[in-house]
Amino acid sequence: VKALTPPANEEDDPERAELEGTILETMGRLEQADALFAEAHRLEPSNFPLPVRLSSDDFKTLLDKVLASLPPVIREAVLEVPVLVEAKPTREMAEHAPAINPEVLGLFVGTSVGHKMWASGYGDIVLLFQRNLERAGESRQEVSKELKITLLHEYGHYLGFDEEELEHLGLG
Repeated sequence: VKALTPPANEEDDPERAELEGTILETMGRLEQADALFAEAHRLEPSNFPLPVRLSSDDFKTLLDKVLASLPPVIREAVLEVPVLVEAKPTREMAEHAPAINPEVLGLFVGTSVGHKMWASGYGDIVLLFQRNLERAGESRQEVSKELKITLLHEYGHYLGFDEEELEHLGLG
């Protein structure tokens, strides 16, 4: 894959830098992606915050704290539907769910409680996308808040709420 180099007239374009960073991040070229996110931030810090980067262990610790803080009905749902952390949505996910946005923070995969008639033979799951969540906040505290909202949203789907209902609850 050729290196991405901007045309000379686009060198100071923070939107271009962020877009190219997102593309490189999706390709797994994380150091190059972070350099472009830093460039976008340097050019326009108020609109392009630096992503908060967490190790897998740090993210799991944060996730455990957030899970423990959830309302009892959601904690019970977590026992029924496990959480899996992925770096980003994969191309295979997009092929099976064409409406999936590559910047999505989380995804419930399965059948909501109200629509289960019998066991499907496949387990339900909540997917969290760590790299997207890291870019959703400007601090560890903001990432924690986004993580909580995302979990409430995805488990809301499991409990039978649609997008409009979740939006009405402030979990859009």
